[in-house]
Amino acid sequence: MNSKPSKIGHLEAAASHHEKAAIFHREASQFYEAGKNYEHAAHLAVLAHGHAQHAIDEVHVAAKHAGAPSSAGSVESSLTAAQHHAAASGLHTQAAQHVRHAVQLFDADRSAVAHETQLALALALRALVHGNEAAKQYVGSLRTKGAS
Repeated sequence: MNSKPSKIGHLEAAASHHEKAAIFHREASQFYEAGKNYEHAAHLAVLAHGHAQHAIDEVHVAAKHAGAPSSAGSVESSLTAAQHHAAASGLHTQAAQHVRHAVQLFDADRSAVAHETQLALALALRALVHGNEAAKQYVGSLRTKGAS
């Protein structure tokens, strides 16, 4: 049984999810930057987060990851929600590019495929941290509204 088409399919799905996450983060960033419709921006952020989770899952399935993934690290917490979403969008775009490159290298260099998917995973985890920071700010703003 040949699992190559299945693995490539998972990598292509991961890239697609990263691209969708990038779009939703970009749109959320624009709503936050404009200072309007924060509820819709939060909805877009949730959609981006879901796509990010799917992308990470697809990479894990394709790579049959052993052990814990790389740490996502920390991000600058003084950024605005718009800046966090813009950063997450950029990171997802980069992650998608790495996964698409892994698909291209699949037959020629499995070591390079592993490297590209690890880079994509690290970028995705950083994007999730940015999304989480933006979500914390949104929840904080809801608490502030509720207290007044």
